Amino acid sequence: MKRRKYKFTDKNHSVQGVVSSIIGIVCILAVVGILAVAYQQSGQTGKWIAIPGIVVLLLAVTGMYYGILGTKEENTYRLFPWLGCGINGIVLAAFVLIYILGW
Repeated sequence: MKRRKYKFTDKNHSVQGVVSSIIGIVCILAVVGILAVAYQQSGQTGKWIAIPGIVVLLLAVTGMYYGILGTKEENTYRLFPWLGCGINGIVLAAFVLIYILGW
């Protein structure tokens, strides 16, 4: 006979962590789209592509903020806050690399 293990807990997923993860996924998709447009235009896109880039940068900072808030919540799982912090950190690192490399 199989033994079934039950886990009784009051933990829920952090709403702020889920929001952070969703923002991070949107930011990654937006960065890929922005880079694809810039690549197709051979880097000559101008200011019209910089404005969405700045908006995505601000969204990534907001996502990081929500991820940090999610890690501080009590009685919640930590998966989504850490995932959101990681994804948004990757986006922020990509913007730093783009700035340093001068893309």
